[in-house]
Amino acid sequence: MAISLRKKGGGGAPSIPTASTGDVAFLIMIFFMSTSMFAKEKGLKIVLPEPTPPGQESQVKLPPQNLLNVGVNSQGQVQVSLASEPQKAEYIDVPQLRELVVDRLAANKDLVISLRVSRGAPYRVMIDVFDQLKLAKASRISLLHVADMGEEGGP
Repeated sequence: MAISLRKKGGGGAPSIPTASTGDVAFLIMIFFMSTSMFAKEKGLKIVLPEPTPPGQESQVKLPPQNLLNVGVNSQGQVQVSLASEPQKAEYIDVPQLRELVVDRLAANKDLVISLRVSRGAPYRVMIDVFDQLKLAKASRISLLHVADMGEEGGP
């Protein structure tokens, strides 16, 4: 009696079910997305004042010697002057701003910096100016609304 070593039902390779392949791929994708490190968006940290009730004046009057005007015009030039000496306004490079603000803050602890940026100013310059003010440890920075400044954006 001869025994057949062949299996009945065709000798093809066993098949792998592919119905759940999409689900597995989706789960693997979710796993790697949730475990990978996403870079946090960097933004400007600004402490905003409390909103004033309607009908009340929100302006604070400062002595001119306590106000340093920093302006950025549409060409990206930075102009600096004390409010008490507007005729002594000078254009400086962005890296020089930090040293100037540190010196002015050392001379006057009550100094408030008024930052005016022209509508057409390069965004990168405005961010660089703000970064230099933060590096100089200037904690009192006033950002002027676009409607409040002239076309040039200077002090």
